[in-house]
Amino acid sequence: MIRTMLQLLGRGRGRLITSHLIFSVIGLLFRAAGIVLLVPLVAALFSEDPASAWPWLGMLALATVIGWFVDAAVARRAYDLGFGLLDTGQRTVAERISSIRLGWFNAENTSTTRQAVAATGPDLVGVIIYLVTPLIGAVLLPVFIGIGLLPIAWQLGIVALIGVPLLLGAYFLSGKFSRNADRAAEVANVSLTERIIQFARTQQALRAARRVEHERSLTGAALDAQHGATMRLLLLQIPGQIIFGIVSQLMLILLAGMTVVLAVRGELTVPQAIALIVVIVRYLESFTMLAQLSPGVEATTGTLRRIREVLDAPMVSVGTETLSPAAAGSAPRIEFQGVRFAYSTAASSGQGHSAQESNARAAASAASSDSTVESARVLDNFNLTLEPGTTTAIVGPSGSGKSTILALLAGLHEPTAGRIYIDDVDLATLTPEARRELVSVVFQQPYLFDGSVRENILVGSPEAAADAVAGAATLARVDTLAARLPDGMDARVGEAGSSLSGGERQRVSIARALLKPAPVLLVDEATSALDTENEVAVSAALTDDPISRTRVIVAHRLSSIRNADRVVFIDRGQIIEDGTIEELFAAEGRFASFWNQQHAASAWQLAKSAHSNDRYSSDSQ
Repeated sequence: MIRTMLQLLGRGRGRLITSHLIFSVIGLLFRAAGIVLLVPLVAALFSEDPASAWPWLGMLALATVIGWFVDAAVARRAYDLGFGLLDTGQRTVAERISSIRLGWFNAENTSTTRQAVAATGPDLVGVIIYLVTPLIGAVLLPVFIGIGLLPIAWQLGIVALIGVPLLLGAYFLSGKFSRNADRAAEVANVSLTERIIQFARTQQALRAARRVEHERSLTGAALDAQHGATMRLLLLQIPGQIIFGIVSQLMLILLAGMTVVLAVRGELTVPQAIALIVVIVRYLESFTMLAQLSPGVEATTGTLRRIREVLDAPMVSVGTETLSPAAAGSAPRIEFQGVRFAYSTAASSGQGHSAQESNARAAASAASSDSTVESARVLDNFNLTLEPGTTTAIVGPSGSGKSTILALLAGLHEPTAGRIYIDDVDLATLTPEARRELVSVVFQQPYLFDGSVRENILVGSPEAAADAVAGAATLARVDTLAARLPDGMDARVGEAGSSLSGGERQRVSIARALLKPAPVLLVDEATSALDTENEVAVSAALTDDPISRTRVIVAHRLSSIRNADRVVFIDRGQIIEDGTIEELFAAEGRFASFWNQQHAASAWQLAKSAHSNDRYSSDSQ
């Protein structure tokens, strides 16, 4: 908890943290002094000379006033630290998320990340002043009271000091009973939240299937699990409360009994004994406050634990190399050397790889006797060289590793073994900025942000000029789309592009990729959601792009790769055939057989012709 908060606060606030702790200790010393001063004050008040109580009253007033000023200084520093958490915490978590390896983002970790980001908001501002500062007081004030009692009644002071670890031990023991149940309840609550969101998003499919009753859905099971976890949490809190209550009552009896014994022996006067009873009550009040803070401590601990999980997530390696200005502005040579890659079976699907490859990984997991250790190997000793400025099409059956190759080039994943070289520079040694500037990607399932069409295109290059945006929009046929929208390029697309069709979203994402002046363009089934007319137009746009690039295209349609300089057919992570489209058709090998099977339903026919451009045709063309 402390380590996480220090990391979120950053190194620049070390002095502020130190001063907050120092002022907190000083304030508690004066508060303890004010409490202990009640003993001589009451004793003097009931003595033969009641006027002798005035000096003690003055010291009590002075300690109280100084304590007020010190507490104000503590509060000011606590607020500064709280706003420091808000200021740097969100940036720290956001920056870390952008550098975490994508394989870490399974369903559970994604939910943890979402909660971690939400926790670094305004709720974290009050943690220092409303939780940490009172917590310090609840722990240290009884210690200072015990020390203050030593000159008055050393026996009581020793008992009070011994009671501090006993009461704190009872407090932590009581929390231990419910801690595991609390985490189980937290997991159940998170699962319920995810299921409710899923239940709401899938209403169309559920209603079509006449499955709208939540009791019969996964949401119902999550509700039952959450109910059971909550009941266990409540039941396990009872033993902890009983233990802490018994120890507190025993300490009260012990301290009060010791006071009575000392009074009977004549070591304390009756007024002193009465005042000490008040001091004992104030002593125990700190532990009562600690118990009241317990829910907040547990909640904050859970929040910081989730933040810590994000901060400790595996990171993408960070290099220090950059491409030379000449190399960065021109199409590079790309070389895979002995590349091996395996998806962890715990990794999530949908990020940087196709659903088919996710199925392959799931199959590997099912075949393994230890799914937590085994992983689905996609590429093994893979070697491929892409010449500068060429367009290479990668073709193969589902799960063969096509999208994985693009993900490795894009830096979304890192090779398990081997190297990828960009103009003889190891991709893994490049800085994050150099990697981002190197590659532009068109994903199979694009994501659009809740903004205008223009804003979504500008994501590719926020500083791009208006004519560059218009040129990219024209190449991707977004201009015809904008012409149909009421607000044109300023029309909002909705969350995830919900206001557009699948093909329209894809065209916007292609324009976004073309706008980015990256020397490497990766296209993963970019035209799968387009009709035939737009598919041909966009495929031509990808090759007519005026920017010098090395292009790698994954496609299942021949029209998408008809302008490719080279076709690489892969299966199970290995290159099976390599050549031009005409050469591979002429060889009548795996590529030709695969293509005939893929397009038989679409009336694709291979036509023998003396001209290479007539080697393929379709009834729809």
